[in-house]
Amino acid sequence: MRQIFWKILLSFWLALLITVIGTAAIVTLYQDAKAAYGIIETGPRPNGITDSVARTLMTGGKQLLIEIVKPQTVHMNKEGTNIPPIPYVVDTQGKDVLDRPVNPKALAEAKRITEREANTPGVEKVTLPNGETYWIYMPQRPPPFPHNIIFALFDAPVFLFLMIMLTSLLFSGWLARSVSRPIETLRDGLKAVSKGDFDINVAQKMGKRYDEFAELGRDTDSMAEKLKQLIDAQRRLLHDVSHDLRSPLARLQLAIGLMRQKPEVTEQMLQRIEQECHRLDSLVGEVLTLARMESGVPQPKEDYIDLIELLKSLVDDAQFEAKDSGSVIQLQLDDALHEGIIIQSRGELLLRAFDNLIRNALQHAGRGCQIEIEVHQESDDMLVIEIADNGPGVADNNLTSIFQPFFRSNNNPGDGLGLAITKRAIEVHGGTISAHNRTTGGLCMHVRLPCTVQLD
Repeated sequence: MRQIFWKILLSFWLALLITVIGTAAIVTLYQDAKAAYGIIETGPRPNGITDSVARTLMTGGKQLLIEIVKPQTVHMNKEGTNIPPIPYVVDTQGKDVLDRPVNPKALAEAKRITEREANTPGVEKVTLPNGETYWIYMPQRPPPFPHNIIFALFDAPVFLFLMIMLTSLLFSGWLARSVSRPIETLRDGLKAVSKGDFDINVAQKMGKRYDEFAELGRDTDSMAEKLKQLIDAQRRLLHDVSHDLRSPLARLQLAIGLMRQKPEVTEQMLQRIEQECHRLDSLVGEVLTLARMESGVPQPKEDYIDLIELLKSLVDDAQFEAKDSGSVIQLQLDDALHEGIIIQSRGELLLRAFDNLIRNALQHAGRGCQIEIEVHQESDDMLVIEIADNGPGVADNNLTSIFQPFFRSNNNPGDGLGLAITKRAIEVHGGTISAHNRTTGGLCMHVRLPCTVQLD
C-alpha cells in the first residue's frame, strides 16, 4: 500500500484540476458580466439622444452643437454624475468636440459598428457637407456595485497574481500540515520512548488515518511495547539471577566458616563446596545460554539431525533412569515417520529442549508416572510433538508463566530456566510451544516445529 503517494498525487492533481476549472469559470463569468457593461451603449434609449445630436451637428455644425450641449455637461458634472448622458462626438483625429478624453476602445468599437453593422441604434456616423466626419456614440453607464470593483480588480494583473499566490499558499499549507502533523506526533512519541516512557499510544493520537503514517504509528507503539517487555525482562532477570546466586554463595560461606571452626568436618565441607560450585557453574551456564538466545543474534543452523532418532535416544536414556521410580515413557509415531525426519538445526539446542521437556515431565509428575510422547505431521512442512504426563498439572493462571525465566510452580526444585531455554530453542527453529492441562489429569506440552527434509 502506498496511500501517502496516492494522497499527494491526487491532492496535487485535484488542486490543479480545480484551479483550471475554477479559473475558466471565473474568466467566463467575468467576460459575460463585463459584456453586459460594454464600452458602448446601444439600443432604443441612447438612440434618441444620438439621433438628436446628429441632427444638430448636420444642421448647425460643430459650433452650434458645442453651444447647446456644453452647458448640460457642466450642469451634470456639478450634480456629481461621473459620466453625463451626453454622446461622444469624435472626429477623424480622435478628438471629442467637448474636449473629453476619448477611450480608444470605445472609438474603435463605434467605427466597427458603423462599418459592419449599419443602422445600429445608438451609434451614428455623420459626414458634414465640408467633408468632416464624426462618430456619435453613447458611452456605457458604469457598472453598479460590486461589479465596478470586481472589474477593476480582475483587470489588474497584480490582483490575479496575488490570487494565484494565495490559493497555492493555502493548498500548500494544508498539504504540508497533513504530512508534518503525523511526523511531529511520531517525533514526540520517540522522544518519550527515549526518556523511558513506553506508554505513548501514537496510533491513537494519529486519529482516523488509514495510511502509512497510521501503520508507522502502530509499529511505533508495538516497538515501544516490545522495548518495555525487554527492559522489564532484563530487570527481572537481573533480580532473579542475583537472588539465585546468593543462596549457593551463602552456603559456600557457611561451609568455609564451619571448616575454620571444626577442622574435623573439612572433607564433608569440601564436598559441599564442590557441589555448590557445580550448581553455580550450571546456573551461570544456563543464564548465558538464555542470554545468547534472547539477544536477537541469528543462530546459525549448521547441523542436520534426524529428529525421530533424537527423540528415541532421549526416551531410551530417560527410561533407563526412570526404572527405579516405576515411571513409564512411551513414544508413539505416525507410520510415515518411522523412517525419520532430517531437519537443519542447531543440534545441541533441540537436544536440550526436548531433554528438558521429558525430564521436567518425569520430575513434576512424580514416581510411577506415565509419560506419553506423540509425534505426527500436521502438514507436509509442519511436525507436531506432544509430551503429556499424568501428574498434578499446573494452575491455569500459570500455564504461560512457566516459560518465563526463574519461574517455579508449587515450590518445585530447579533454577527455573529449563522451560525458558526450551521455549527460546523451539522459537529459534521457527516453532512454537504451549502448555495445557489434560482433562484426564496431568500436563501436556504442545510443540509445533517446521520440518524441511523427510527421508522416505
